[in-house]
Amino acid sequence: MLGSLGEAQSGSGNNWISPADVSRIATRYGLSVAAVKGVVTYYSMLSLEPRGRHVIRLCESPVCRMAGSLDLLDVVAEASGAPVGGTDPTGEFTLETCQCLGRCAGAPAMMVDDRIFTGLDADRVGAIVERTRRGGAEQNSEASSSAMAADIGPSAGPRLSLRYPKAADPTDARLYERSGGWAGLRAALAMAPDAAVEALTKAKVRGRGGAGFPTGVKGRAAAGSACSDETGCERFVICNADEGEPGTFKDRIIIERTPQLLIEGMVVSAYAIGARRGFIYLRGEYTEAIATIRAAIRSAYDAGFLGAGIAGTDFSFDLELRLGAGSYLCGEELTLIESLEGKRGYPRIKPPYPADHGLWDKPTLVNNVETLASLPWVAEHGADAYLSIGAASSPGTKMFCVSGDVARPGYGEWETGVSLGELIAAAGGALDASGDPAAKPLAVLLGGAAGTFVPGDALDLRMDYDSLKAAGATLGSGAVIVLGPGRSIIATLSAIMDFFAHESCGKCVPCRVGTARLASIARSLAAKALAPEAPGSVGGDGRRLDASLRPAIEAMALDAERIAKASLCPLGQSPVLALRSAARNPGILC
Repeated sequence: MLGSLGEAQSGSGNNWISPADVSRIATRYGLSVAAVKGVVTYYSMLSLEPRGRHVIRLCESPVCRMAGSLDLLDVVAEASGAPVGGTDPTGEFTLETCQCLGRCAGAPAMMVDDRIFTGLDADRVGAIVERTRRGGAEQNSEASSSAMAADIGPSAGPRLSLRYPKAADPTDARLYERSGGWAGLRAALAMAPDAAVEALTKAKVRGRGGAGFPTGVKGRAAAGSACSDETGCERFVICNADEGEPGTFKDRIIIERTPQLLIEGMVVSAYAIGARRGFIYLRGEYTEAIATIRAAIRSAYDAGFLGAGIAGTDFSFDLELRLGAGSYLCGEELTLIESLEGKRGYPRIKPPYPADHGLWDKPTLVNNVETLASLPWVAEHGADAYLSIGAASSPGTKMFCVSGDVARPGYGEWETGVSLGELIAAAGGALDASGDPAAKPLAVLLGGAAGTFVPGDALDLRMDYDSLKAAGATLGSGAVIVLGPGRSIIATLSAIMDFFAHESCGKCVPCRVGTARLASIARSLAAKALAPEAPGSVGGDGRRLDASLRPAIEAMALDAERIAKASLCPLGQSPVLALRSAARNPGILC
């Protein structure tokens, strides 16, 4: 249903879903008008109210705030004539703020209709608005957002997700084949399906979406799920490409750079568990990735790698693209399934798990883009080869996205167990809050908003799941957000709390009320810390005052722990991670 809603909105002329559209869609899907309105009001990219002919969405995620996005709000409002959250009198522009657009290496970022603009300053913002008003597009405006993110990974060493360079036409399935693609699929098709699952299990492949759950265990559960359907047991494979974690843009890079690798990984997964149908759930803000994967799917069908009789075998698999509409919570697998079914993105209670009762109550395997991109390599080279790479407890490679106060923000792929210092050095080293080189960071936020702070001198930390867990930190999605000397931790915490309050679905009271309360407290503390006249502040940067606010941060962490215990899903369980790690590392507060 989200697709129908999106089409209605894009065809309306003023970016809304009219009452007539609501009634028509309700009739089409056999729903009440109230049910359709309930879906529309959940997703931030949809609207039941008329908006401007152009919708401007300025990112206010933690990384964009560090780059000054909030200072640009007044500039955008003045240039467009639209107040924040409203439309200008002429009906030309609506101005909104949004959470992470996945362009952290080019922060600050802004979305105008379906175009993304990065590396913004006041002059450029004004030029973008004026060109949009006149009906033109600024040169290099959207440019490939990949161009705004450098590949800073090592030139030598194994690569799985990034093993193929971006081709002249990355969507072409035959061109991908000539570069070595589809070899993993052919190797998998030569095995029995249970042998393919066993290879992933033996290789100890862990999910790269954040939790690090063993991929083989999920595959075995989905393949072995009991069938209750009298007509046969239909199974599904879903790619979770709803990448909304601040500081994370690796999945977008894979899709824009090598979309056929993702498709190959999905077909391998489908064969292993006996699925005949799959879906890629891709966030609606990733406009370039959307166009890329659509073309890649068409090409894969034309080349015989999707559809009936794949690669000359009797195995068939059909793949569809479905788009999100603005909800961080839909990155959680069961919430994603609710959204795929055309509902509000409310979390389901576990158990049951997707492997038993997933999409339309059928066995379903949900994996992240990066996870799926690694599977063809494992099928082609074998479990032992995979086990020889990276850390023993969590082998393989991992993509990391380094942003914030570094000289050259970007992404790369390293063996698990790489040190934090190596990642920061690859990004050109740390900077202070003024943009000057710094010997070391003040702190690093690992894993994004749902992550943990580590002190800036913890450069020897090994970046794998178990090493970080032992150190009280998290690997998560692989986001590495560097905060240089002169930054205020409480200001970053405030951005994080705003993020969770904005993204809470509201289903459970502890999260709905608790995240809003944490955000309000953090905003108040940040305002005190950043005030130039604040007693004890250092030139207004708030470092010394941050230290004096440690008891308040500890109190917030206690509140967050209560919220975590009573919340239904991981979102309500996440704010405590950043708060607790900030409180237990006093060196980053003084």
